[in-house]
Amino acid sequence: MIVPFRNTRRLFVASYPIAIIHAELHTLFQRIEDGTVVFADGQISAIGPFREVRLPRRAERIDAQGRPVTPGLIDLHIHGVEGCDLFGEELTEAAQRLPRHGVTAFVPTTLTLPEEEILPRLQTMARVIETNPPGARILGIHIEGPHLSPKRPGMANPAWFRPLTPEAIPRYQAAASGRILLWTFAPEEGGAMQAISVLIAHGIIPVIGHSDATYDQAVEAIRRGARQVTHFFNAMRPFHHREPGLFTAALLDSRVIVQLIADGQHVHPAAIRLLFQVKGSSRVALISDAIPMAGLPPGRYTWLGYEVIVADGRCQTPEGALAGSVALMDEGLRVLIEEVGIDPLHAVRSATWTPAQALGLRTFGRLRPGAPADLVLWARWGIPEAVWIGGERLV
Repeated sequence: MIVPFRNTRRLFVASYPIAIIHAELHTLFQRIEDGTVVFADGQISAIGPFREVRLPRRAERIDAQGRPVTPGLIDLHIHGVEGCDLFGEELTEAAQRLPRHGVTAFVPTTLTLPEEEILPRLQTMARVIETNPPGARILGIHIEGPHLSPKRPGMANPAWFRPLTPEAIPRYQAAASGRILLWTFAPEEGGAMQAISVLIAHGIIPVIGHSDATYDQAVEAIRRGARQVTHFFNAMRPFHHREPGLFTAALLDSRVIVQLIADGQHVHPAAIRLLFQVKGSSRVALISDAIPMAGLPPGRYTWLGYEVIVADGRCQTPEGALAGSVALMDEGLRVLIEEVGIDPLHAVRSATWTPAQALGLRTFGRLRPGAPADLVLWARWGIPEAVWIGGERLV
């Protein structure tokens, strides 16, 4: 399914071209050790080895001195950053803060609350998106809850859970002014399986998550059009050799993209290596699942009525359940490369091109002529030095 890119914000960009030279370029299929990328008018115009790219005469030259340059990171699943809650008007401020973490586009994600509280917040989010605030591109809205399994609640309050129904979808989408792009739900709950076709009809990508689905139920949901799994390994039925569950259904189907949190807390490095080996980086989308406490000091916080404790790089409820992540996409990319041992080319692909493909954005998430000039120059993995969005330098 091709999803139209809805952010029509026109950034102010310099009329002269910019050339990043002597960079380690990470394209979709290759690493160019001494590369050059040229961009102007918001788009990449040339890319290749330094000796083969002719630089425009008036180009501003930036010497990367061998440091990596990648497409901007795209986060499909994020709740907050540096004290900002994306589930409301603070979405404006969050968009301005995310480029500091290498994120050039994202899908703000909701939280489980009673429906009467969710719908007004969706209206607020839609108003913010409509204003096209400066900063990272806001691609749409990701619904996560309350249509989850009480057997796999994570940090969410099961008292507010309801099976997804076809009738709920237009109600939510109307509140969001058509901005809902992803919808995480448990397809085995109630009649939620029948809602998959309705989601697709409303331009929404069905995402299986917080689910206790059996293997057969997961296969049926995929057959009906579900093509993603939320934070794979977490809040889902685990593998068993007599009931392989959603875990195996997603691994075996090449159409399914799985979202992965790589914060060093949610998934063991060996499990991540297994996932990349089985699915490949073109079907593993790095996400942050970051909460508003990401970037804040350790401590005890309250988030929309949920109490969470942040300590030692981990966020959990007082009962010990993981409560999202306090690591953002830049840290997740570093963990993949430096702690898990994923080849940088594949790690970058999972944080850029694969999320773009998951949303149907065919020109995003890659370095090639004609692609948007959403770029990150890295001081080192995990530390962005410079970030451009649509050719405008924001960091």
